Formats: sequence, C-alpha cells, structure tokens
Amino acid sequence: MEDLETIRQLYRPSDDPFIKCFSPSIPGSDEMTAHYDWQANKTLSECNRHMLNNEIAFDVYFLVGENRQVVGAHRYVLVSRSCVFYAMLIGPMAGKSDEKIAIPDIENEVFQHMLEYIYCEDTKVETKNAIEILYSARKYGITGLEEKCRRVLEHGLTTQNVCNILQEADKFDELTLKNKCLEYIWHQPKDILRSSSFGNLSASLVKEIIQSDKLDAKEEVVFDAALQWSEQECLRNGVIVSPPNQRRYLGGILYYIRIPVLETGYYNKTVVKSDILSIEEKKSMQNYFSGVMKDVKRFRTDKRSKGENQTLHWRFGPVNCMHNETTAIAFSSSREVFIDGVELDGTGYDEEHYDVFLNIYDMDNQEKAKCKEKIAINKKKQSYQVKFPAPPIVSKGFTYTIILKIQAEHRYYGASGRSNLNKTDSHPAYINPEGEFTRLIVKKDQVPAILVRPLSDS
Repeated sequence: MEDLETIRQLYRPSDDPFIKCFSPSIPGSDEMTAHYDWQANKTLSECNRHMLNNEIAFDVYFLVGENRQVVGAHRYVLVSRSCVFYAMLIGPMAGKSDEKIAIPDIENEVFQHMLEYIYCEDTKVETKNAIEILYSARKYGITGLEEKCRRVLEHGLTTQNVCNILQEADKFDELTLKNKCLEYIWHQPKDILRSSSFGNLSASLVKEIIQSDKLDAKEEVVFDAALQWSEQECLRNGVIVSPPNQRRYLGGILYYIRIPVLETGYYNKTVVKSDILSIEEKKSMQNYFSGVMKDVKRFRTDKRSKGENQTLHWRFGPVNCMHNETTAIAFSSSREVFIDGVELDGTGYDEEHYDVFLNIYDMDNQEKAKCKEKIAINKKKQSYQVKFPAPPIVSKGFTYTIILKIQAEHRYYGASGRSNLNKTDSHPAYINPEGEFTRLIVKKDQVPAILVRPLSDS
C-alpha cells in the first residue's frame, strides 16, 4: 500500500473531472480542492472549526433571527452536544429532514457564538453580548456555555452596566446573577441610584433595591432616586409627569423609603414640595419631626444597618521608615468578597501629606478599580483608610494584585506580617498572599490591612 506522500503525488483533486464538473455546486469545494488534506495536523476542535467556518458538508439549516438568515450546521455535532437539538433533529420533535428550522428569537451573531462553542468548546463572550448568549445556551441546554456567560457577567459588573444586567437577569430568571447584581448595587449605590439606567428598571426591581436594609446610601439619595424613577415611569407610560401620577407608579415603593430619618431641612425643602405625600401622611410626618408622635404609620423610623467592613490584617510587628517605593500584594480569597480598599500606616512626624495611588488588577492584568487620594497625615493617628469609589468584587480562588504607590517624604511599613489569615465570623474569608510579582514584598509592606466586605449570599 502506497504511503500518504505517494497518494498525494498520484491524486490531484484539481485534475479530477468529477470535481471539475461539479465543484461549483458543492459547498466548500474550492477549499477542498486547494487543500484536500486540510485535516492534517489539526486537533478535533480545529477540524470542527474548519468544517463550520467553511460550510463543509452541512446537512441541517436554520432560519435565524427576525431576518430569517440561513445558517447551516451538522446534525451529528448538534445532537451529540445538546438534548434539545437531539429532540429537534432526531427525536419526537423532529420534522422533515429537508426542512429549514426557524429560530426567530435568537439573532445570527449570537447563534454563531453558540455554534462555535458547540463545535469547539470555546467562543468569545463579552459583557456586552453575554446575556443574549446565556439565553441561547439555556434554551438549548449548553451548560458549559451557560457557566461561561455567568462568569463573564459576574466578573464584569460595573456601576455603568449593573442595572442593565440586573434587568436582563430578572427577565431570564437568572436568580444567582440577579442576586449578585443586587448585592453590587446595595454596597455601592451612590452613582448607580443617580444613573439613567436605574430609571429604566422595573417597579419590582426598584422595590427590591430600596427595601433592603443593606442599601448603603443616605435616605436623601434614595428619595431622589425614587422620585426620578417615577418621572421616567410616567414618560414610559405616556402620561403627564405630575405628583399624583408619580405617586400612583411609586405605589408601595414609597413606604420602603425611610422618610422619618431624613434631615428636616431636606424633608421641608424637597419632600414636602414634591407633593408626593398625602395630606394625612404630611400631618403624621410633621407630628413625628416635632416630637408629638414616636411612630409614623407605614413608614420605618430606623436607619439602615448597611453592615460594617471586615478589616483583614496581615501586617504586624515593628515599623521602619520607607521612602517612595511601589509595593504590591498578590492574593486570593476563599469566598466572594468586595474589596473596599486598604489601610495605610501613618507617620512619626507631626505633619505629612501622602499622595496615594491605589490599583487592583485581576489575573489577566485587567484593572478592576483604582483611586487617587491626597491624605493629611499626623503622628496622632496610626492608620488611614483609602477606599475605591466603586469597590470591585473578588471571586473565590482567583488571584488579584493590589498595587500601592505613596509619594511622601517619610512613611512607614509593617514588618514580620502573616501571610494567611481569616476574620472570625459566620462566613470566614481567608485572604492568602501568593504568587510571584516583580514588586511583591512579602515580609514588609505599607499595607497593614485590606478592607473586605463579603457578599451575604456567598
């Protein structure tokens, strides 16, 4: 039997009269003619990708999206990877083999990402397309792709996109993702409550956000956000923006705003003038503020608990003077947490000014958060906190790196610090400095503590 090289020399597809005659009508025949042994040195995944991208030997076709774009695939691959496609193509749901199958609820670009994952166990998922791909993966039972989309969305939450992702998670009944979004909003609501995307949320989601005791916002900010949301709701429903209409759309949401804890000046200037409260409610509120009544019907009079940061120390022992060096700590956590910021050691001098630059990066060197602060330091206070404006979420088991640079004449660092510690509570979080980094300092560091706040549902 001739070896492969001999076969290649003797058999030239371009000379085959059958292929010459019929190649124009054979999908992918130009590619096959030019590279008849394209399978050589390719993995199974690479062969699958080649077959998909070059439309070789498709035997099933779909009409995808509103425009009913024709998309081809291979029955064998689809039924081997999806119980839904199995039922559609050879099971009880199967139609005629030559019929094109309509999929109007998934657009072509999203469908192509799903096919790529089915064929190759990988596809590019980004925050901007993850929710649509997640929907398609759930519909066709592609569990690996579902998990990939969830990870991308959870790791990619920002103050700009969290409301949009929350709305989609609620729409598609993604409870875990929805809870992550709610936690994110509760713990850093300042910019989110004032954003236009908050105004686009459904009434049920606004209620979930505002009613929580964990919402870390001043009640004045909460009232402003609810009032602006009610304006948007009027416009969406095509009615005049007026106090009676706003009150109608707010409904029970209003009673989750703790109006009795508002500053009296804000109450008189903003709440009363908004004319959102009924005459009876205004009378009750006035009696409460004047001390005549200790309670207000239907409104809560207690402040939100909000929760405290966990402070996880790992730097103890003597301190030494240290000049303008950049330090870094690579670390991982045993559970999902917010990183609020860091603590800094003070100085032994009467007065100092620290110019502080703080960044945190994930394992792909993508910046998760940053801040820049100018802090007045004196020897009366031993430590100072520097917090991120939007605390990032750190996922369980992944490595992150905090980089700190302080510009000052004199500053101090702790020595002989521990490399593994936990905070004792009902849900302990273990912070483990680890890994190699060009500026990693293990035994001495300017950061005696990382400010950590665990997610309550971890």
